[in-house]
Amino acid sequence: MRLIRPASLWFLAALISCGAEIPRHEEFAVGMTRADISAQYGEPDRTQTLSKSSDAIWGPIEDFWSKVPTGATVEIWAFRSRLTTESLEGRSEQPGQTELYFVDDSPTVDGIGFYIEGAVYEGR
Repeated sequence: MRLIRPASLWFLAALISCGAEIPRHEEFAVGMTRADISAQYGEPDRTQTLSKSSDAIWGPIEDFWSKVPTGATVEIWAFRSRLTTESLEGRSEQPGQTELYFVDDSPTVDGIGFYIEGAVYEGR
């Protein structure tokens, strides 16, 4: 039998009492405004800023990176989320993070990425 620590119980109770639900990746969309995202999902779990100086990058942003002009700045907002996938075994939910990309202080989302929890990206 595995014991649950009091801190874990407190966190679980806080999530339940807030009605907190992890959003689905599919709820986020290109064109959403920063204000709408903050109102609906709160503040991002993590933010990061990258400046494009080369074509090489690894991670969830790599598919979007080719659309970013050299010299541009990308602000990344990351939210804990879940991705619904379909396979021969049926539907499943993959926990991870959705990344929202804002190019050069754009007020709206210019691109979106997702990475599965525990994924490791390596250089090529």
